[in-house]
Parts: sequence; structure tokens; C-alpha cells
Amino acid sequence: MKPGKAWLAIWSLGLGLGFQGVPALGATPDSGGLGVDENALFADSASVSDSSRTVDNAASTASVADKKTLSVSGSLLIDASASVNRDYLDQPDARGSSWSAGAIGDANLDARLLRGFRAFSTLEWSGDTARFRVPELFLDANVERKVYFRVGKQVLQWGRCYFFNPTDLINVERKSFFRRLGAREGVLGAKAHAPFGTRANLYGFVDAQDVHRPDSLAGAAKAEFTLGGTEASAMIWDRAGGPPVYGADVSTRWLGLDLNGEAALHQDFRSLRVTETGGLPSISERYRPWLWRAAGGLGRSFRVSGIQDRLTTVAEFYFNQPGTAAGKMPFADIVKSLGSANPSQSGALKSQALTAALAAAMAGGVYEPNSYSRRYAALFATFNRFLRSDLTLTGSAVANLDQECALFSAGVAYQDINDFSLSFYVNGFSGPEGTEYTFLGQAVQAQFVAEASF
Repeated sequence: MKPGKAWLAIWSLGLGLGFQGVPALGATPDSGGLGVDENALFADSASVSDSSRTVDNAASTASVADKKTLSVSGSLLIDASASVNRDYLDQPDARGSSWSAGAIGDANLDARLLRGFRAFSTLEWSGDTARFRVPELFLDANVERKVYFRVGKQVLQWGRCYFFNPTDLINVERKSFFRRLGAREGVLGAKAHAPFGTRANLYGFVDAQDVHRPDSLAGAAKAEFTLGGTEASAMIWDRAGGPPVYGADVSTRWLGLDLNGEAALHQDFRSLRVTETGGLPSISERYRPWLWRAAGGLGRSFRVSGIQDRLTTVAEFYFNQPGTAAGKMPFADIVKSLGSANPSQSGALKSQALTAALAAAMAGGVYEPNSYSRRYAALFATFNRFLRSDLTLTGSAVANLDQECALFSAGVAYQDINDFSLSFYVNGFSGPEGTEYTFLGQAVQAQFVAEASF
């Protein structure tokens, strides 16, 4: 991205804050404009979920009977959240709180054709903005069931770890820590998959997202193999005219533990730095050679009260060499000063204004969620059949160890046999003022979600 685009992104952030003030915690994740997009801030979840409707597995396509079928599915989700910021905790005032509510509906069309060919699309509608979007739209094809292709807008499964995926340079949206509302946005491109039994797989992807000339295309290739109970792969990512990024991942089981790891080595790492000069934002571009990112995790399931896998846990650590050891965000003071310029603005309006401003700033590349500092850790736990068979209890946390701040989420979900569910979450933001997870002044959020699937 050119420096001019970065300037536009940061000034969009500044203008959004300057006119509307610092928002209260309007942390409704990716709710189509309902409050602050915490996915954009801190990167998918429930606590974390991938695109389960479109499993990236060629074998699933091959197993379908050789006949034409057409299926329609979808869901309707109602979300409501209430939140307060840190100032409210010190001195309760309605301007330090916010409320948001809305609805999201989606419809999925899945056409299974002859010889394993397939067409799939998702149409999503936001009741808050009255707008439609198409998160995924692709075609599946194959050559004699030996090489499989997927062309169109798609979400890829790329990376071994549960939350941190440093090798994923393809997907346009990262996994979200908080409960995600709506589907992840797919990336436009073409994928090829050549399986060799259970021994090996070869993958290739041509990335055409936001590409207007052939010399802007990006591509990735991955070779995956199995050895005993261990799966490993090596990969490379490159954009035309730029330095490549090398990666590797591994997954195995040892002493009842599921072990996963992945790492990416950047031959020439490009970053944009935001600083404050005379009260105004300043951006500089920086290139550094041979920097790496790595994540590792372990997971285990436990038998509780005679029920196998009733409790599952995952713990991960992420080291980001390009990150900084700075104790707070560089634009935290800018956010604070702009917010004080309009103290009478309501928390809800501030949250709505910041949604668009932060989206522009992230699109400009001035901030990458959960990759600003060097060291991160995360923990996720799920307890099934909590009190009764249709209740699930979840708890999760992610921490920026360098800035000593963290996000927390605890929730309980009910789901009946008719695919109707109710969920309630309490989300918290902890740490010193001005850190990655607190610089917007967030404190506590309560979120209620009702969903019906068909």
C-alpha cells in the first residue's frame, strides 16, 4: 500500500474521533454497524469459529452421490448489548454507557452438481444498516477426482493453531476473540488441491483480492504430509514483485495432549508506524529483513462425571518478532484528546462513528490486531452439558504480555433440538490506560444473542 493511502486511513480515524469523541464500550462484534466492531479492533469467535458451512475438504465433495441436489439453509440472529466505559465506573453517567441492538439474517444456497461439481453462495442481510453482502460465493470443480478446484470468494483453513495464525497471509479477516455475528468475509481467488491418499496433500492459491493488474497478484503454495500420528506442512507466499514469506506448521498428539505449532519467516517485513508530532498523527514506513512470527499451543479434553470430552481446553502462545515493546499504543493520547473535545456526545453515537473510522485505519495497514506487541497468550475452555444437557459454559482470555493488558469473555449458551439457541456473554477489558485493549476506554460489556437456524 502506498503511503498516501496510509495517510487517508489514519486521518479517517482522526476525523471519526474528532467529530464524535471517544466511544464507550460498544463492543458488538461484527454486527453490521451495531456499535464498535471489536473484531476489527482485536481480531472471529464463539469463542473462535471458522467457516463451518464450507469445510475446506475435497473428500467431502467426492463423497456426495453423483446426482444433482439443491439445498437452502440459513439463520436469523438477534443481538443486544449494553456496555460501560472506564469513566462510568469512576463516576456513573449515562454518557459513559451505550446500548445497541440489531438483527442479522443469512441464506445459503448449495447446489451439488454431477461428478462432484458444486456451486455455493451466502447472502447476508443486516437489519441495522438494511444492507446485503455476500461473504462467500464460489464454484467447486475437479479433474477426475484427482485435483480439486475452488474459484470465487472463499474462506480458507490456513494454519494449525486455534486462535493465532501467523502463517495465514491469505484470509482478509482474522479470527475474532469475541462472539462473532455474521460470516467471515471471504477472499477472492482460486484454490487447487491435489490429495495423495492419506500420505500427502498439495495446495495452491492465487489471490486476486483487490487486484487490478496482473503484476499485483499474490499466490501461496503448501505441501502437507503425514508421518505416523504427526501432520506437518511447508509453505510459501509471494506477491508479484515482492519478497516471499516462508512458513511451516506441525500438529501431533503426545501424552494425551494435542500439540500444534506454526511459524512464518518474512524475508522483508514492511510495517507502518504511527507517532504523534505536535498533537497530530504522523506515519512512517519501515522495512526490516528476516523477521519471524511463531505460535504454539496445546489442548486437552477431560472426562468429567463419566462424560467423555465434557471439558476441553486450549492454551496458546504467540511471539511476534516485528512487534514493539512499547508500553502503550502510539495514538492513545490522540484518541483521548479528541474525545475530550466533545464530551457531550452519547456513547452509542461515538461507537457508531468509530466503527467506520477504525475500519479505514485497519484497511490502511496502520494497525494489525493482536500483533502490535511481541508476546501474546490465550486460553479457551468449553464445558459441555453444564447443569443440563442443552447448556454450554465457555470462558476465554487473551493477553498482551508486553503491555500487561487482556480481554476476557465468559458465556453460557442454550441450544434445543430445533436449532434455536440463546447465548449470554460478559466481556471485560483489563490493563493500564492506553494499552492495546484499553486505549478506547472500554470496561465491561453484556451481550445477549438469540439465533434460529433452518
